[in-house]
Amino acid sequence: MSFQGLKPVADGLIEYTWTLRQDYNIPQRLLVCGVEEFQDLLTFMDGFQRREKEAFSRAAAADISADIERTVRAECEGLVAKAKREAAAANAEVATLKGMLAGYREEGRAMEDEIRRRCDDAWTGRLLGMKEENDRLVGFLREEMEELKKGLREAQERLYARDLSTRVAQRRGKAGEDEFAAAAAAAQGWTLERVSDQARACDFRMNYNGCCVRFEVKNHENSVPGEDIKKFRRDMEEHREDTGIGVFVALNAHLGGTFKGRLVTQEWKEDSGQLLIFISAFNEQDGDFVFLLLRHVFDMYLRYKGLIESCNDISSVASESAGLRARIDNCMIHASMMTKHLRELQLKVGRDKKAVMKMFDDTAEMLKSTSAEYQLMLEALATEALASEHLVTEGVEEVEPVKIKRKQSKK
Repeated sequence: MSFQGLKPVADGLIEYTWTLRQDYNIPQRLLVCGVEEFQDLLTFMDGFQRREKEAFSRAAAADISADIERTVRAECEGLVAKAKREAAAANAEVATLKGMLAGYREEGRAMEDEIRRRCDDAWTGRLLGMKEENDRLVGFLREEMEELKKGLREAQERLYARDLSTRVAQRRGKAGEDEFAAAAAAAQGWTLERVSDQARACDFRMNYNGCCVRFEVKNHENSVPGEDIKKFRRDMEEHREDTGIGVFVALNAHLGGTFKGRLVTQEWKEDSGQLLIFISAFNEQDGDFVFLLLRHVFDMYLRYKGLIESCNDISSVASESAGLRARIDNCMIHASMMTKHLRELQLKVGRDKKAVMKMFDDTAEMLKSTSAEYQLMLEALATEALASEHLVTEGVEEVEPVKIKRKQSKK
């Protein structure tokens, strides 16, 4: 007999099911027992079956544990064996790899030694080449340095010579300026104020009866650069408001360009009304005569300027102002001619000293008479009584510089 199961069939009732063999005889006790007795039997049977299951379970568990232990042990032994085989293979592979690594290390050290040797050879060659190139460059730089030092010394010598020449020229120019100022003071009593330390102010300045006159004095030996004349014109333009007359004086040299052949000439600046006077080779002329000419020209310019400034309508005094300007130009023309004749006479006297000694008295008287006549003529030209129709309008003769050939004295 075996218990199959149970299930509730009604309230408080449970249906139990057993399976019996066909040859099993149900005890009479069970067929005639009551509910309580049957209940006790069932309880006994249930406990018996439970203990039977527990015993069976313990036996089965022991068997299962033994089987599991055997299975696990077999698997572990298999895994251990496999692991040992794999470890042996790995050890063999490691040994192989160690051998290969050792070989690679040897090859690497050999290659490293070869690379180091090649690098050393290459760098040694390059360093030697760079050293040779550096030696050549140093030699070249030393040669260039010597050339530069030589050029620097030559430049310093030229600069020193130029500076010395400039200083000499400055001293010579200042000496010439001082001589001109002293001659002006001696001839006309003029006091020239030195303004050469001021920018664009010429060399001297003088107040002539309320009119500012500026003097630019050059002491060049042979020729006056054109830039000096341009600078003089720019300086006069700079002072167009406060300066009426500008005088450019070349002490020794003859002016070139448009002034070539003229000892004394003038320019009018129409926009500013300024009068510019240019004098060539002042030291070759009669200084007293030149300063007398300047004084008369200054006086006539003051009259011209006063006439222009006193009249509102310039057209009403156009003829008179033109006459004054024409007289100034006329004085310059005659003065240039007089200066030329006086210079030729002086040169003629200086050519033959013996003839000069014989005719000294007559020549001296003639010079005095000629100078006096020229001064009277100049004063006459500068006076107001001179009529405009008698003004000289023809061009000025060009005066070429006369070179005096001196005979060398025989020793």
